[in-house]
Amino acid sequence: MRGTPARARRWATAALSVLALTAVAACGGGNDGSGSGGSGSADKADLTWQFWIGGTEDQAAWQKVADQAHTDHAGITVKLQGTDWNNYWAKIGTLLASGKAPCIIGMQSLRTASYASAMMPLDDLMKKYGLKAEDFDKPIMDGLKVDGKQIAIPYDSGPMVIFYNKDMFKAAGIPDPKPGWTMDEFKAAAKKLTAAGKTGLVTSPGDLGVTSWVRTQTGAEPLTDGKLNLTDPKFEEGFQGYADFVKTDKIAPQVPAGNADFETTQFVSGKSAMQLNGPWSLIDTMGKVKFNLGIAPIPAGPDGSKTYTAGSGFGISRSCKTPDAAFQAIQSMTSEKPLTTLAAAGRAYPARTAAHPAWFTAAKIPEAKEVIDYASENSVALVTSKNWVQVADLLSRFGTQALNGEIPPEQALKTIQDQAGAGS
Repeated sequence: MRGTPARARRWATAALSVLALTAVAACGGGNDGSGSGGSGSADKADLTWQFWIGGTEDQAAWQKVADQAHTDHAGITVKLQGTDWNNYWAKIGTLLASGKAPCIIGMQSLRTASYASAMMPLDDLMKKYGLKAEDFDKPIMDGLKVDGKQIAIPYDSGPMVIFYNKDMFKAAGIPDPKPGWTMDEFKAAAKKLTAAGKTGLVTSPGDLGVTSWVRTQTGAEPLTDGKLNLTDPKFEEGFQGYADFVKTDKIAPQVPAGNADFETTQFVSGKSAMQLNGPWSLIDTMGKVKFNLGIAPIPAGPDGSKTYTAGSGFGISRSCKTPDAAFQAIQSMTSEKPLTTLAAAGRAYPARTAAHPAWFTAAKIPEAKEVIDYASENSVALVTSKNWVQVADLLSRFGTQALNGEIPPEQALKTIQDQAGAGS
């Protein structure tokens, strides 16, 4: 999410679209909700689903998820419309603000608060159709709530964990990290691994990375009573510790501006021994690396290992005129069968607990279950503000400068707080 001019323009468009949502929060917009001129009842509807899609193969895989709705409900069809991730949020913001959005909307937990005003709360529909919250991982169900109301039903989730290069650890004589390893042990390993042009860690100013490292080091949260509070002394202390990985501890390389793929490229190429990432990326990463891949929890600070869970799901736009049909489609799309298929293919760490075994089998990493279970127990949802799109953009820009030692970390946080705090 680092800011090239084009990326900055996309974020600006997304931010403007989010602002426009407040004007249409309860607006039907005259749309039938199908996104393509269809109509229907609770058991018969032609629905359109707007989602982020990575290409032709991705489109085909997700259309199979959509087809599960028709398998379960003969009168319901779901047509998938895809947009790549970088452009999705600006597009969906514009559609939601217009009051003419498709019925089914892909939604990510970190951005839910930004778009919730144009989305339909699902709590009553969950009761009506018997969808049980306890069948899903609790942190991601919480992460897809706004003001206590369920905005989307998750298909994937996962706590942030450490991916590490087992071969580099073995060559350096460092034992594999286990649940309970400390920040001191992590730093000692990272320093030993930083040699011959390689580093022990690679960092980024991404929101999940920054907040997870801050939380485990000091326990600080980015919001206090629902308001952005990045200038909290504990948050500043934690962010200073994160920035020190680059400038002071010298266990991570400087972060090039305008290269959103730097962190992953650095790790996958074997230039850095550790990377903070989510389980949704694990199987894809395994297919790219030429070394033995391991995972470990984020190292423990004074109060233990603490991390955040994030994930995505499907919600219903307020402009949808067939919400019952849309909900039944979502219920099918997040059922055990399609989520098991996604897990086995490595496309998602499933939010539904019954589908977890398929993901662990596909991961083929012996310690995966112990690590993910441990991290989940020490994880909470990252609760965000309504203007988190703006916060994440500012964090990317000024966080890069802080990590590279160009400005003091506390100055970066104050700038972000001053520019975004009033809108949280």
